[in-house]
Amino acid sequence: MANFDNIVQEKDLQNDERISRYMQGKMNADEESAFMDELKNNTDLRNQAIAQARLIKGMKQVDEELKDAFRETDKQTIRSIANEAVGRKNRSIHWLAIAASIVFFVFVGFKSYDYYDTTSLGREYANTFPTSTIIRGETNADVDTELTILFNNVAEGKDLDNTTSRLATLWELSKQDTYNDYTDYAPYIGWNLAIGYLRNYEKDMALNVLTEMETIYDNETIIGKKVRELTKVIE
Repeated sequence: MANFDNIVQEKDLQNDERISRYMQGKMNADEESAFMDELKNNTDLRNQAIAQARLIKGMKQVDEELKDAFRETDKQTIRSIANEAVGRKNRSIHWLAIAASIVFFVFVGFKSYDYYDTTSLGREYANTFPTSTIIRGETNADVDTELTILFNNVAEGKDLDNTTSRLATLWELSKQDTYNDYTDYAPYIGWNLAIGYLRNYEKDMALNVLTEMETIYDNETIIGKKVRELTKVIE
């Protein structure tokens, strides 16, 4: 019996961790898709998610944007899911579950929209400065090769964790007062870093880079105009 209880407890902890990772946007696209499918078919997992939704509601994390999203949600679907979550014997619990379900599924709906919107922006702006127009083969060949690979990764949405990590290092290097191999590429390194963050659903990180670039590149420059345009869209 004790072993069974331990197995159940371990499973609950694993589910809590998965729900938390989803809500924090830490799942990749494949994990998120599998999680959403399981959420629809696994009553236990769904009930745990609803319990976490109560915490979200208690922490007042449901804002006007979520309420707007709810207005566009299929209310019958939410109602039927809430009905599955609890029986009809205790009406007060029943309505609490409905409220929690609304919070959770509104959150899911908005998060899904936000993910789509953020990554779509990354795709839209990824080719604003094509690699072929940036890399001209007139400087250090190793640097040119590395930047070509990194910029193409951003454009294609490949290996984004490692790509943004390397670009973040090169961004800091390119801004140093001492001239180096990356200095001339600084605006494009910063731009691709921001786009890489967007494509990887890291909007706050992208906004931090764009905000810094606004202080460096004047609105009269091409890069400066694009930076301000994208910043305004994100905000």
